[in-house]
Amino acid sequence: MTRFMGALLSAGMLCGCGGAAVVGNNSGGNGGGGGTAAIVVPSILAHNVDSILYSARNQTINVTMTGLDSTPAAASFVRNAALDVPGYEAFTVQEDALDRFFIALAAESADGSVQAGVAGDGGQFTRFYAGTNYSRTGGFDAPPLTDPAPGTGQVSYAGSYAGLTNLGLARDPVTGAHTISSDQTLDIPAGTDESLVPHQAARVSGDVFLNANFADNLVNGAVYNREIVDTNMALATIFLVDGTIDANGAFSGEINLADRTVVGDFGGVFGGTNAASVAGATHLSGFEDAFDNEEEYGIFVLGQCGNSGASSICDDVAPTVTP
Repeated sequence: MTRFMGALLSAGMLCGCGGAAVVGNNSGGNGGGGGTAAIVVPSILAHNVDSILYSARNQTINVTMTGLDSTPAAASFVRNAALDVPGYEAFTVQEDALDRFFIALAAESADGSVQAGVAGDGGQFTRFYAGTNYSRTGGFDAPPLTDPAPGTGQVSYAGSYAGLTNLGLARDPVTGAHTISSDQTLDIPAGTDESLVPHQAARVSGDVFLNANFADNLVNGAVYNREIVDTNMALATIFLVDGTIDANGAFSGEINLADRTVVGDFGGVFGGTNAASVAGATHLSGFEDAFDNEEEYGIFVLGQCGNSGASSICDDVAPTVTP
């Protein structure tokens, strides 16, 4: 593998491995005439992840995935605040120095109605294991459409984004020493053949703004201010477009760059009273000219503009109207 800026391994030799689709948590309806069916995460987003159960209150996570993460099927990830991404709590697992190092990032909405998680390693033996999950407690309760004023059918959401890539943090090829301060993979003996060395995934942070129209059942938005947390490298803004909302409050669409090049897929689900919250996930590839064969799995958990604690960008949108 080649090095990029002395910090990241090229993703040129890494590719994904297939995984099953995910059925998220859904405990039934909360009125509003919306759907109450179980939430199914599309396989392109779930990939190697079978389920992620996150407790914000207890700061614990249970990840089940196909991906050589640990001996039991449900890996024992431990809380690792040093690898938090703004808005998301980090958990890690690595059984020994030559096993893969996995990171899981997760968040839950302020009202507890939705959550999302992503888990992945930084690549080893030419493969990258990763995937996402999102879920909802309760059913779909769409905002009221009884008033034509702004903020009834057209609703905005804002918050932060977190992702994991197949760009592994580099080690010194001779000594095996870490070259990035955030690298927490276990030490390996000097002289260990580089082909055996596991790597920690480079993390991505960003901001999300999402517009949803519950009259036309459409959703779109952007993930901007994207950067690789571990090296402060800026990444291109991605656009979430052509998203459609189904009767269960779930949605999906495609990811574009500014020139409309398609680089991936996104999906998610609305939850809470009047769809107060939304959780979702992304998968993208070929999004940055500096890399080859790069992939990223990301998540977002957002609050509705107009609600308590809303992002400052919400100051520029029409307030939500509740009849």
